Amino acid sequence: MSDYITTYGGLHFDPQSPEPEKIQITDIAHALSLICRGNGHVKTFFSVGQHCINCACEAEARGYGNRLILACLLHDASECYMSDVPRPFKKTLPEYRKQEEHLLDVIYQWFLGSTLSDEEQMLLKKIDDDLLYYDLKELLNEPSEREAPKLHISLNYEFCPFEDVERRYLQLYYYYQGNVSLEMLSGKMKILSRHVIRKQARFIADCYRKAEELGHPEGMRKHAAFEEKFAEFLA
Repeated sequence: MSDYITTYGGLHFDPQSPEPEKIQITDIAHALSLICRGNGHVKTFFSVGQHCINCACEAEARGYGNRLILACLLHDASECYMSDVPRPFKKTLPEYRKQEEHLLDVIYQWFLGSTLSDEEQMLLKKIDDDLLYYDLKELLNEPSEREAPKLHISLNYEFCPFEDVERRYLQLYYYYQGNVSLEMLSGKMKILSRHVIRKQARFIADCYRKAEELGHPEGMRKHAAFEEKFAEFLA
């Protein structure tokens, strides 16, 4: 048997030896929109992609920065390559957890430029656990002795077509990837060559353009503002 999976985009990907350049956001968005939360033991279909979107929106509502918002959107991205394993069972699979952590580190490095700090991990886990509380309550009628955590967003557990989830996931990704990349570029402008700045500027402009095309409410404004500010590098 082959040591790889074939992704939605037709790439051959080995989760045990991940090649960063083969990690495609379109594969992640598509797969996560079709993987059911709770291993399918839910009242209605609710995808891992929807959970990740909720986590990202909650991070934004809590006032966290672009990097953590994007990390929240990506925090289950490994599942598009390794599937979703329920927490109680995952605890008994040390090798799986080791490989999952490695793959997530590669994903974060690819999209964020580095792995998450301990503080970022802590904040992300808090959001993930808070959303899990409501996922269990609403999708599984699972009671909890824990006090209901306070959320800053409204949750909707009605069925949503996977195409809509996939589109929303990509919309958020391109917008926040643009923001994160712009922050990284702005912090290094003085030490980068014009060639590198031009390359990064084109990548950021493309992110904002795609966010705009996908209907992000701030996409058009951010795209126009960026192109005006970096016009000399985008010519």
